[in-house]
Amino acid sequence: MDQYQIVRVHENGLRFYQVTEGETVIAKLPSVTTILGETKDKSGLDKWRKKVGEAEADRISTLSMNRGTIMHRLIELYKTTEGDATKRLNDLKALAKDDDEVNQFSEEENGALYLAEAWKFFYKFYFNSADYFDRVKTVMEAETFLWTTKAGGWAGTVDNISEMTDGLIKIIDYKNSRRPKREDWIQDYFLQCGAYFIAYWDRTGIKADGGEIWIANEEDNIPQCFTLTQADLEFYSKEFMRRRGMFKELKGI
Repeated sequence: MDQYQIVRVHENGLRFYQVTEGETVIAKLPSVTTILGETKDKSGLDKWRKKVGEAEADRISTLSMNRGTIMHRLIELYKTTEGDATKRLNDLKALAKDDDEVNQFSEEENGALYLAEAWKFFYKFYFNSADYFDRVKTVMEAETFLWTTKAGGWAGTVDNISEMTDGLIKIIDYKNSRRPKREDWIQDYFLQCGAYFIAYWDRTGIKADGGEIWIANEEDNIPQCFTLTQADLEFYSKEFMRRRGMFKELKGI
């Protein structure tokens, strides 16, 4: 992976990444999530917030975001461990105990809740390892910053890119939710994978063979896995570029 200096900047409430090489500024790029957030249809979200109330909506959103942040870190740490499943879990617990990212909310009022919920969601993947962790042969990238200047450019951090046991290279994104998802509800997740597909290809010359969205939810013990082929990623990358064009029309950048 190439080496550049990355600085996160906020302008008018939007998140950008400034990419520099030495003293040269190469680009200032909007984040993948900023592009999607600013160009999506928010009518359903607005309706939900009105239904449950702003305070409850904020509570649910904060819980989902914070437990998701910790869950991501637990998965990332687990993938660095070796041995059988029991040893790996014990090693994870030891690592997590003193890990700053895992414990980043410990001083907050609901910090213990976020941590407990994150572990609960991690275990949904752990106890179904045959369909998740055991299928990963080699982790190629984890929480890696990716960027591209194609089609106006964008940047962001991919959860995971791995070579799977079947030899395919997959872009993997981890999510958590309150209830099971339908495919038509998570089109922006697919667009996100499409964005990372292009950025990873641009940065490394490696064209991922597919993608997977792993989603643990509150209701089920078995997580959902939505699979994308390389053709799917090519389709959703084009759709993401269309949204990138919408973002430029709206924001002028």
